Amino acid sequence: MIALPKHGGHDVVVIGAGLAGSCTALELARQGLKVALLDRDPTPMNRASRRNEGKIHLGLIYAADPTFATAELQLRGGLSFYPLLSRWIGDRVDSLETSSPFLYLVASDSILTPEQLQSHYEKVEQSYREQTAEDRSLTYLGTRPTSLARRIPLEKLDKRLNPSGLSAAFETNELAIDTDQLAEQITQAIAAHENIEFYAHHCVHEIDAKENGFVLSGESTGSSWSHQCEQVVNATWESRLILDATLGLKPPPGWLYRLKYRVLARCPDRLRNAPSTTMVLGRYGDVVMRPNGTAYLSWYPVGMQGWNDQLTPPSQWSDACQGDRLLHEPALADQIIDGIKDWYPDIANCTPYQLDAGAIVAYGNTDVDDPDSGLHDRTQVGVSSVDGYHSVDPGKLTTAPFFAMQAAERVLSHASQPVTASSALR
Repeated sequence: MIALPKHGGHDVVVIGAGLAGSCTALELARQGLKVALLDRDPTPMNRASRRNEGKIHLGLIYAADPTFATAELQLRGGLSFYPLLSRWIGDRVDSLETSSPFLYLVASDSILTPEQLQSHYEKVEQSYREQTAEDRSLTYLGTRPTSLARRIPLEKLDKRLNPSGLSAAFETNELAIDTDQLAEQITQAIAAHENIEFYAHHCVHEIDAKENGFVLSGESTGSSWSHQCEQVVNATWESRLILDATLGLKPPPGWLYRLKYRVLARCPDRLRNAPSTTMVLGRYGDVVMRPNGTAYLSWYPVGMQGWNDQLTPPSQWSDACQGDRLLHEPALADQIIDGIKDWYPDIANCTPYQLDAGAIVAYGNTDVDDPDSGLHDRTQVGVSSVDGYHSVDPGKLTTAPFFAMQAAERVLSHASQPVTASSALR
Protein backbone atom coordinates (compact mmCIF):
# COMPACT_ATOMS: atom_id res chain seq x y z
CA MET A 1 0.00 0.00 0.00
CA ILE A 2 1.31 3.49 -0.91
CA ALA A 3 1.57 5.86 2.08
CA LEU A 4 0.13 9.32 1.47
CA PRO A 5 2.85 11.93 2.06
CA LYS A 6 2.21 14.77 4.45
CA HIS A 7 3.09 17.52 1.98
CA GLY A 8 3.18 18.22 -1.71
CA GLY A 9 3.50 16.29 -4.92
CA HIS A 10 -0.17 16.61 -5.91
CA ASP A 11 -2.15 19.41 -7.51
CA VAL A 12 -5.43 18.06 -6.17
CA VAL A 13 -6.71 15.34 -3.85
CA VAL A 14 -9.85 13.44 -4.87
CA ILE A 15 -11.55 11.64 -1.99
CA GLY A 16 -13.66 8.67 -3.02
CA ALA A 17 -12.88 6.37 -5.94
CA GLY A 18 -16.39 5.56 -7.01
CA LEU A 19 -17.30 6.31 -10.61
CA ALA A 20 -17.61 10.06 -10.03
CA GLY A 21 -14.31 10.38 -8.17
CA SER A 22 -12.44 8.07 -10.52
CA CYS A 23 -13.66 9.92 -13.62
CA THR A 24 -12.82 13.28 -12.03
CA ALA A 25 -9.29 12.02 -11.35
CA LEU A 26 -8.94 10.69 -14.91
CA GLU A 27 -10.02 13.98 -16.45
CA LEU A 28 -7.71 16.04 -14.23
CA ALA A 29 -4.83 13.69 -15.01
CA ARG A 30 -5.64 13.97 -18.70
CA GLN A 31 -5.30 17.74 -18.35
CA GLY A 32 -1.85 17.33 -16.82
CA LEU A 33 -2.57 17.69 -13.10
CA LYS A 34 -1.00 15.41 -10.50
CA VAL A 35 -3.83 13.69 -8.64
CA ALA A 36 -3.96 11.77 -5.37
CA LEU A 37 -7.03 9.53 -5.39
CA LEU A 38 -8.05 8.22 -1.97
CA ASP A 39 -10.50 5.50 -1.01
CA ARG A 40 -11.22 3.56 2.17
CA ASP A 41 -11.54 0.30 0.21
CA PRO A 42 -8.72 -1.72 -1.41
CA THR A 43 -9.78 -0.94 -4.98
CA PRO A 44 -11.65 1.79 -6.87
CA MET A 45 -15.38 1.41 -7.52
CA ASN A 46 -15.99 -1.15 -4.80
CA ARG A 47 -19.20 0.19 -3.27
CA ALA A 48 -22.33 1.89 -4.62
CA SER A 49 -20.94 2.39 -8.14
CA ARG A 50 -20.50 -1.37 -8.41
CA ARG A 51 -23.46 -2.74 -6.43
CA ASN A 52 -26.39 -1.50 -8.46
CA GLU A 53 -28.32 -2.71 -11.47
CA GLY A 54 -26.07 -0.85 -13.93
CA LYS A 55 -28.97 0.72 -15.81
CA ILE A 56 -27.99 3.71 -17.91
CA HIS A 57 -31.14 5.75 -17.54
CA LEU A 58 -32.92 7.65 -20.26
CA GLY A 59 -35.30 9.38 -17.86
CA LEU A 60 -38.15 6.90 -18.23
CA ILE A 61 -38.32 5.77 -14.60
CA TYR A 62 -38.69 9.29 -13.17
CA ALA A 63 -42.23 9.88 -14.36
CA ALA A 64 -43.45 10.99 -10.92
CA ASP A 65 -41.42 14.21 -10.96
CA PRO A 66 -44.04 16.65 -12.32
CA THR A 67 -41.38 19.20 -13.29
CA PHE A 68 -39.76 16.75 -15.75
CA ALA A 69 -36.39 18.07 -14.54
CA THR A 70 -35.23 14.69 -13.20
CA ALA A 71 -36.00 12.96 -16.47
CA GLU A 72 -34.17 15.68 -18.42
CA LEU A 73 -31.10 15.29 -16.20
CA GLN A 74 -31.07 11.49 -16.45
CA LEU A 75 -31.50 11.66 -20.21
CA ARG A 76 -28.61 14.10 -20.51
CA GLY A 77 -26.47 11.90 -18.31
CA GLY A 78 -27.40 8.78 -20.26
CA LEU A 79 -26.52 10.40 -23.59
CA SER A 80 -23.21 11.72 -22.22
CA PHE A 81 -22.20 8.46 -20.52
CA TYR A 82 -20.58 6.73 -23.49
CA PRO A 83 -18.84 9.80 -25.01
CA LEU A 84 -17.31 10.71 -21.65
CA LEU A 85 -16.20 7.18 -20.78
CA SER A 86 -14.61 6.97 -24.24
CA ARG A 87 -12.64 10.06 -23.34
CA TRP A 88 -11.18 8.37 -20.26
CA ILE A 89 -10.88 4.67 -21.09
CA GLY A 90 -10.77 4.81 -24.88
CA ASP A 91 -11.82 1.82 -26.94
CA ARG A 92 -12.20 -0.29 -23.81
CA VAL A 93 -15.65 1.22 -23.42
CA ASP A 94 -16.76 -0.91 -26.37
CA SER A 95 -15.98 -4.09 -24.45
CA LEU A 96 -18.60 -3.34 -21.79
CA GLU A 97 -21.37 -5.91 -22.12
CA THR A 98 -24.96 -4.72 -22.01
CA SER A 99 -28.11 -6.39 -20.80
CA SER A 100 -31.14 -7.28 -22.85
CA PRO A 101 -33.42 -4.24 -23.33
CA PHE A 102 -35.77 -3.39 -20.48
CA LEU A 103 -39.47 -4.04 -20.49
CA TYR A 104 -41.35 -1.64 -18.24
CA LEU A 105 -44.16 -3.59 -16.58
CA VAL A 106 -46.91 -1.42 -15.12
CA ALA A 107 -48.24 -2.89 -11.88
CA SER A 108 -51.99 -2.77 -11.32
CA ASP A 109 -51.41 -0.65 -8.21
CA SER A 110 -48.82 1.64 -9.82
CA ILE A 111 -48.89 5.20 -8.50
CA LEU A 112 -49.22 6.37 -12.12
CA THR A 113 -51.60 5.02 -14.75
CA PRO A 114 -50.44 3.56 -18.07
CA GLU A 115 -51.74 6.69 -19.79
CA GLN A 116 -49.73 8.96 -17.49
CA LEU A 117 -46.63 6.87 -18.06
CA GLN A 118 -47.11 6.87 -21.82
CA SER A 119 -47.44 10.66 -21.80
CA HIS A 120 -44.19 10.91 -19.85
CA TYR A 121 -42.39 8.52 -22.21
CA GLU A 122 -43.50 10.55 -25.21
CA LYS A 123 -42.14 13.69 -23.59
CA VAL A 124 -38.82 11.95 -22.92
CA GLU A 125 -38.68 10.86 -26.55
CA GLN A 126 -39.25 14.41 -27.76
CA SER A 127 -36.46 15.67 -25.53
CA TYR A 128 -34.21 12.87 -26.80
CA ARG A 129 -34.78 13.93 -30.40
CA GLU A 130 -34.09 17.57 -29.57
CA GLN A 131 -30.89 16.86 -27.64
CA THR A 132 -29.42 14.50 -30.23
CA ALA A 133 -30.31 16.87 -33.07
CA GLU A 134 -28.57 19.73 -31.29
CA ASP A 135 -25.43 17.79 -30.33
CA ARG A 136 -24.16 15.11 -32.70
CA SER A 137 -21.67 13.81 -30.11
CA LEU A 138 -24.44 12.48 -27.87
CA THR A 139 -25.19 8.77 -28.15
CA TYR A 140 -26.82 6.11 -26.05
CA LEU A 141 -24.00 3.66 -25.34
CA GLY A 142 -22.63 4.28 -28.80
CA THR A 143 -25.93 4.07 -30.68
CA ARG A 144 -28.88 6.31 -31.51
CA PRO A 145 -32.11 4.36 -31.09
CA THR A 146 -34.95 5.41 -33.38
CA SER A 147 -37.35 5.33 -30.43
CA LEU A 148 -37.13 4.91 -26.64
CA ALA A 149 -40.42 3.34 -25.49
CA ARG A 150 -43.40 1.67 -27.13
CA ARG A 151 -46.54 0.29 -25.50
CA ILE A 152 -47.28 -3.35 -26.31
CA PRO A 153 -50.42 -5.40 -25.67
CA LEU A 154 -50.15 -7.66 -22.63
CA GLU A 155 -51.07 -10.64 -24.78
CA LYS A 156 -47.87 -10.07 -26.76
CA LEU A 157 -45.72 -10.08 -23.65
CA ASP A 158 -42.80 -12.50 -23.60
CA LYS A 159 -44.18 -15.91 -22.62
CA ARG A 160 -41.65 -16.18 -19.80
CA LEU A 161 -43.47 -13.37 -18.00
CA ASN A 162 -46.77 -13.61 -16.13
CA PRO A 163 -49.12 -10.72 -17.04
CA SER A 164 -51.36 -11.28 -13.99
CA GLY A 165 -51.28 -8.17 -11.84
CA LEU A 166 -50.12 -5.96 -14.70
CA SER A 167 -52.10 -3.17 -16.34
CA ALA A 168 -49.73 -2.42 -19.22
CA ALA A 169 -46.27 -3.03 -20.64
CA PHE A 170 -43.78 -0.93 -22.58
CA GLU A 171 -40.81 -2.06 -24.63
CA THR A 172 -37.84 0.28 -24.18
CA ASN A 173 -34.33 0.66 -25.49
CA GLU A 174 -32.85 1.17 -22.04
CA LEU A 175 -29.92 -1.08 -21.22
CA ALA A 176 -27.75 -1.90 -18.22
CA ILE A 177 -24.01 -2.38 -18.24
CA ASP A 178 -22.09 -4.90 -16.17
CA THR A 179 -20.80 -2.79 -13.27
CA ASP A 180 -18.10 -5.35 -12.43
CA GLN A 181 -16.68 -4.92 -15.93
CA LEU A 182 -16.94 -1.14 -15.64
CA ALA A 183 -15.06 -1.22 -12.32
CA GLU A 184 -12.29 -3.29 -13.88
CA GLN A 185 -11.92 -0.93 -16.84
CA ILE A 186 -11.85 2.16 -14.63
CA THR A 187 -9.35 0.56 -12.26
CA GLN A 188 -7.04 -0.33 -15.14
CA ALA A 189 -7.21 3.22 -16.51
CA ILE A 190 -6.33 4.67 -13.10
CA ALA A 191 -3.42 2.28 -12.63
CA ALA A 192 -2.06 3.06 -16.09
CA HIS A 193 -2.09 6.85 -15.76
CA GLU A 194 1.21 8.35 -14.65
CA ASN A 195 -0.50 11.42 -13.19
CA ILE A 196 -2.66 9.47 -10.70
CA GLU A 197 -1.54 7.88 -7.46
CA PHE A 198 -4.20 5.70 -5.85
CA TYR A 199 -4.12 5.42 -2.06
CA ALA A 200 -6.13 2.43 -0.82
CA HIS A 201 -7.43 1.99 2.73
CA HIS A 202 -7.33 5.75 3.37
CA CYS A 203 -10.27 7.03 5.41
CA VAL A 204 -10.66 10.81 5.68
CA HIS A 205 -12.10 12.00 8.99
CA GLU A 206 -11.64 15.76 8.81
CA ILE A 207 -10.85 18.56 6.38
CA ASP A 208 -9.51 21.88 7.65
CA ALA A 209 -9.39 25.01 5.51
CA LYS A 210 -6.05 26.83 5.71
CA GLU A 211 -4.79 30.06 4.15
CA ASN A 212 -3.17 28.26 1.22
CA GLY A 213 -5.45 25.26 0.86
CA PHE A 214 -6.59 22.41 3.03
CA VAL A 215 -5.29 19.86 5.48
CA LEU A 216 -6.86 16.41 5.35
CA SER A 217 -6.52 14.02 8.25
CA GLY A 218 -7.61 10.45 8.64
CA GLU A 219 -6.65 6.87 9.26
CA SER A 220 -5.08 4.08 7.23
CA THR A 221 -4.80 0.51 8.51
CA GLY A 222 -4.80 1.71 12.10
CA SER A 223 -2.35 4.61 11.66
CA SER A 224 -3.26 8.27 11.52
CA TRP A 225 -2.14 10.51 8.67
CA SER A 226 -2.49 14.09 7.43
CA HIS A 227 -1.90 15.71 4.06
CA GLN A 228 -1.76 19.31 2.88
CA CYS A 229 -3.08 20.26 -0.56
CA GLU A 230 -4.37 23.23 -2.53
CA GLN A 231 -7.65 21.71 -3.81
CA VAL A 232 -9.94 18.91 -2.70
CA VAL A 233 -12.70 17.06 -4.52
CA ASN A 234 -15.05 15.27 -2.13
CA ALA A 235 -16.54 12.51 -4.27
CA THR A 236 -17.35 10.16 -1.42
CA TRP A 237 -20.85 8.74 -1.30
CA GLU A 238 -21.76 7.68 2.22
CA SER A 239 -19.30 10.15 3.81
CA ARG A 240 -19.80 13.22 1.64
CA LEU A 241 -22.20 15.08 3.92
CA ILE A 242 -20.26 14.54 7.10
CA LEU A 243 -16.99 15.63 5.44
CA ASP A 244 -18.71 18.73 4.08
CA ALA A 245 -19.86 19.42 7.63
CA THR A 246 -16.27 19.50 8.92
CA LEU A 247 -15.89 22.65 6.79
CA GLY A 248 -19.20 24.06 8.00
CA LEU A 249 -21.08 23.27 4.78
CA LYS A 250 -24.69 22.28 5.38
CA PRO A 251 -26.56 19.87 3.08
CA PRO A 252 -29.99 20.62 1.63
CA PRO A 253 -32.73 19.48 4.03
CA GLY A 254 -34.35 16.07 3.77
CA TRP A 255 -31.37 13.86 2.91
CA LEU A 256 -31.94 10.15 3.27
CA TYR A 257 -29.80 7.01 3.11
CA ARG A 258 -31.40 3.71 2.12
CA LEU A 259 -29.70 0.32 2.17
CA LYS A 260 -30.86 -1.80 -0.76
CA TYR A 261 -29.80 -5.42 -1.24
CA ARG A 262 -29.33 -7.14 -4.57
CA VAL A 263 -28.94 -10.78 -5.60
CA LEU A 264 -26.64 -11.95 -8.35
CA ALA A 265 -27.72 -15.32 -9.71
CA ARG A 266 -26.92 -17.86 -12.39
CA CYS A 267 -29.83 -18.47 -14.74
CA PRO A 268 -31.18 -21.61 -16.38
CA ASP A 269 -30.79 -21.92 -20.14
CA ARG A 270 -34.48 -21.09 -20.60
CA LEU A 271 -33.70 -17.49 -19.56
CA ARG A 272 -30.97 -16.94 -22.14
CA ASN A 273 -31.86 -13.75 -24.06
CA ALA A 274 -34.87 -13.16 -21.81
CA PRO A 275 -35.95 -9.53 -21.33
CA SER A 276 -34.71 -7.34 -18.53
CA THR A 277 -37.60 -5.84 -16.61
CA THR A 278 -38.44 -2.90 -14.38
CA MET A 279 -41.77 -2.86 -12.53
CA VAL A 280 -43.32 0.60 -12.33
CA LEU A 281 -44.14 2.70 -10.49
CA GLY A 282 -43.73 2.17 -6.75
CA ARG A 283 -42.11 -0.30 -4.33
CA TYR A 284 -41.23 -2.98 -6.85
CA GLY A 285 -38.03 -4.27 -8.43
CA ASP A 286 -35.80 -5.05 -11.37
CA VAL A 287 -34.43 -8.03 -13.23
CA VAL A 288 -31.32 -7.45 -15.34
CA MET A 289 -30.51 -10.30 -17.73
CA ARG A 290 -26.82 -10.32 -18.60
CA PRO A 291 -25.35 -11.97 -21.72
CA ASN A 292 -23.11 -14.23 -19.61
CA GLY A 293 -26.11 -16.13 -18.24
CA THR A 294 -26.33 -14.31 -14.92
CA ALA A 295 -28.92 -11.89 -13.59
CA TYR A 296 -29.19 -8.98 -11.21
CA LEU A 297 -32.31 -9.30 -9.05
CA SER A 298 -33.93 -6.78 -6.73
CA TRP A 299 -37.26 -6.66 -4.96
CA TYR A 300 -37.62 -3.42 -3.02
CA PRO A 301 -40.17 -4.50 -0.37
CA VAL A 302 -37.68 -7.11 0.87
CA GLY A 303 -34.32 -5.77 -0.27
CA MET A 304 -34.69 -2.32 1.31
CA GLN A 305 -33.16 -3.11 4.70
CA GLY A 306 -32.07 0.29 6.00
CA TRP A 307 -33.47 3.82 6.34
CA ASN A 308 -31.37 6.54 7.95
CA ASP A 309 -31.43 10.34 8.03
CA GLN A 310 -28.23 11.03 9.96
CA LEU A 311 -25.22 12.74 8.36
CA THR A 312 -23.66 9.33 7.77
CA PRO A 313 -25.30 5.90 7.56
CA PRO A 314 -24.74 3.27 10.29
CA SER A 315 -21.35 1.56 10.32
CA GLN A 316 -23.21 -1.77 10.35
CA TRP A 317 -24.04 -1.22 6.68
CA SER A 318 -20.39 -1.27 5.65
CA ASP A 319 -19.83 -5.01 5.20
CA ALA A 320 -22.73 -5.38 2.76
CA CYS A 321 -21.78 -2.18 0.92
CA GLN A 322 -18.21 -3.30 0.26
CA GLY A 323 -19.35 -6.56 -1.26
CA ASP A 324 -18.81 -9.13 1.43
CA ARG A 325 -20.48 -12.32 0.28
CA LEU A 326 -23.47 -12.77 2.52
CA LEU A 327 -25.00 -15.98 1.27
CA HIS A 328 -24.78 -17.33 4.78
CA GLU A 329 -28.07 -15.36 4.95
CA PRO A 330 -29.89 -17.31 2.21
CA ALA A 331 -33.32 -16.36 3.56
CA LEU A 332 -33.01 -12.79 2.25
CA ALA A 333 -31.94 -13.97 -1.20
CA ASP A 334 -34.84 -16.41 -1.26
CA GLN A 335 -37.28 -13.68 -0.24
CA ILE A 336 -36.08 -11.41 -3.03
CA ILE A 337 -36.55 -14.23 -5.54
CA ASP A 338 -39.99 -15.01 -4.09
CA GLY A 339 -41.05 -11.41 -4.66
CA ILE A 340 -40.06 -11.58 -8.33
CA LYS A 341 -41.24 -15.04 -9.34
CA ASP A 342 -44.93 -14.11 -9.32
CA TRP A 343 -44.40 -12.06 -12.48
CA TYR A 344 -41.16 -13.67 -13.71
CA PRO A 345 -41.74 -17.36 -12.82
CA ASP A 346 -38.45 -18.82 -14.09
CA ILE A 347 -36.49 -16.61 -11.71
CA ALA A 348 -37.38 -19.24 -9.11
CA ASN A 349 -34.95 -21.57 -10.93
CA CYS A 350 -32.00 -19.18 -10.69
CA THR A 351 -29.12 -20.01 -8.36
CA PRO A 352 -27.93 -17.09 -6.18
CA TYR A 353 -24.17 -16.71 -5.85
CA GLN A 354 -23.87 -13.26 -4.27
CA LEU A 355 -25.94 -11.10 -1.96
CA ASP A 356 -24.72 -7.61 -1.15
CA ALA A 357 -26.01 -4.07 -0.97
CA GLY A 358 -25.56 -0.47 -1.98
CA ALA A 359 -26.39 2.70 -0.15
CA ILE A 360 -28.80 5.03 -1.97
CA VAL A 361 -28.50 8.74 -1.21
CA ALA A 362 -31.51 10.90 -2.05
CA TYR A 363 -33.80 13.52 -0.55
CA GLY A 364 -37.26 12.71 0.80
CA ASN A 365 -39.19 11.77 3.91
CA THR A 366 -41.63 9.23 2.48
CA ASP A 367 -41.08 6.17 0.30
CA VAL A 368 -41.41 5.74 -3.45
CA ASP A 369 -45.00 4.48 -3.25
CA ASP A 370 -46.01 8.03 -2.27
CA PRO A 371 -46.63 10.05 -5.48
CA ASP A 372 -45.56 13.20 -3.63
CA SER A 373 -42.34 11.74 -2.19
CA GLY A 374 -39.21 13.81 -2.63
CA LEU A 375 -37.46 10.61 -3.72
CA HIS A 376 -38.97 11.08 -7.19
CA ASP A 377 -36.96 14.29 -7.58
CA ARG A 378 -33.27 13.60 -8.22
CA THR A 379 -32.24 17.12 -9.15
CA GLN A 380 -30.67 18.18 -5.83
CA VAL A 381 -27.35 16.84 -7.08
CA GLY A 382 -24.25 18.08 -8.83
CA VAL A 383 -21.10 19.98 -7.87
CA SER A 384 -20.89 22.57 -5.08
CA SER A 385 -17.68 24.58 -4.78
CA VAL A 386 -16.27 26.87 -2.12
CA ASP A 387 -12.86 28.25 -3.04
CA GLY A 388 -10.79 25.13 -3.81
CA TYR A 389 -13.15 22.64 -2.19
CA HIS A 390 -15.55 20.83 -4.51
CA SER A 391 -18.28 18.48 -3.25
CA VAL A 392 -19.78 16.10 -5.83
CA ASP A 393 -23.15 14.41 -5.52
CA PRO A 394 -23.42 12.38 -8.75
CA GLY A 395 -27.01 11.30 -8.05
CA LYS A 396 -26.99 8.11 -10.10
CA LEU A 397 -24.47 5.94 -11.92
CA THR A 398 -25.89 7.42 -15.14
CA THR A 399 -24.99 10.99 -14.24
CA ALA A 400 -21.66 10.28 -12.49
CA PRO A 401 -19.45 10.95 -15.57
CA PHE A 402 -21.47 14.09 -16.38
CA PHE A 403 -20.84 15.59 -12.95
CA ALA A 404 -17.27 14.29 -12.83
CA MET A 405 -16.54 16.42 -15.88
CA GLN A 406 -18.09 19.42 -14.18
CA ALA A 407 -16.02 18.81 -11.05
CA ALA A 408 -12.84 18.64 -13.10
CA GLU A 409 -13.74 21.88 -14.85
CA ARG A 410 -14.22 23.57 -11.46
CA VAL A 411 -10.77 22.41 -10.32
CA LEU A 412 -9.11 23.54 -13.53
CA SER A 413 -10.86 26.89 -13.40
CA HIS A 414 -9.76 27.45 -9.82
CA ALA A 415 -6.20 26.54 -10.76
CA SER A 416 -6.36 29.12 -13.59
CA GLN A 417 -5.53 26.50 -16.18
CA PRO A 418 -7.27 26.15 -19.54
CA VAL A 419 -10.40 24.04 -19.50
CA THR A 420 -11.03 21.54 -22.27
CA ALA A 421 -14.75 20.88 -22.09
CA SER A 422 -16.23 17.79 -23.67
CA SER A 423 -18.59 18.65 -26.48
CA ALA A 424 -21.07 16.40 -24.70
CA LEU A 425 -21.40 19.08 -22.02
CA ARG A 426 -21.75 22.15 -24.21
